[in-house]
Amino acid sequence: MHPPVEIAEPKQSVSLGMFGMILVLAAIGAFFIALAVAYAFAIQDRPAQPNVHLSNWFWVSTAFMLLSSGTLQWARRDLRMARLAPYRMGLWLTFALGILFLATQLLGCQDLATQGVYVVGNPRGSMYYVFSGIHAFHLLGGLGGMYWLIRRANELTDGEEQPLRKHRAAAKYTATYWHFMGVLWVGLLILLFAWQ
Repeated sequence: MHPPVEIAEPKQSVSLGMFGMILVLAAIGAFFIALAVAYAFAIQDRPAQPNVHLSNWFWVSTAFMLLSSGTLQWARRDLRMARLAPYRMGLWLTFALGILFLATQLLGCQDLATQGVYVVGNPRGSMYYVFSGIHAFHLLGGLGGMYWLIRRANELTDGEEQPLRKHRAAAKYTATYWHFMGVLWVGLLILLFAWQ
């Protein structure tokens, strides 16, 4: 008799694509941490601007960002179940919420300008624009990825498993980036609120 052979379970490893995404997100996170530290040093001896309040539009935009993370997860659940029509709808809804996030960020910056907060003159004033602007630039990259995913989703058909597998991987990378942008914005909002 032959001794029993143990079958080794496959190791759960990080794919090359996810490893690349982690490196990109680590670089973005490090950039924002460095920016926050630089601003902390720049504003430590500067007086706060009187009568400046963080615009309510920033809170509204945060709600849009959090909702968009929820709709993206809902869409990914539909993709796992191969329900393509609801998946596409979830992607479009996420995309629309991302656009609304950017629009309300602009309204928030306009509100700050009406309060006399400008980019030049005081680092305490410019930090609102710099943080929200650089974050918006990175979110535009996420919207580009989302749009690419939507276009690819329109090419999917029921019953073809191989294209679905590839698309699920792309959706996972896009969702990872999108959720990171959401967490990053919440962190930035907390800093902006604390520093006002």
